[in-house]
Amino acid sequence: MTQMNLFLKLDKEVWTKGDFGTATGLGLTGTIYTTSTLATAQNLTDYTLKIRLYDQIGDEVFNDDCNILIAASGTWEYLPADGDLNFDFIGEVKIELLKATQQITAIGVNGSAVLRIR
Repeated sequence: MTQMNLFLKLDKEVWTKGDFGTATGLGLTGTIYTTSTLATAQNLTDYTLKIRLYDQIGDEVFNDDCNILIAASGTWEYLPADGDLNFDFIGEVKIELLKATQQITAIGVNGSAVLRIR
């Protein structure tokens, strides 16, 4: 399986639990890029995405599937189900992209994927 890194930029750094919802626009969103300068979006066509949350010591504390919003623009959204993410969190978000023979991990650069849930 091919493995390489992509780069992740979240649209918000703080996500308040009361803001969670099942409608588009209330989820956690971001963009996946091909370069660490966050200049060129990764096309997400034919990928499936999984969000992974890592605490401050690097342990994975949560993972779930997330949705592609606009594949050509590299944008995605995670909409938690009721009861998901009922915990305070400060840590790193990573997005795993899967397609046939590829597994790619999108990581933050210079704090671009640090999230606080409160």
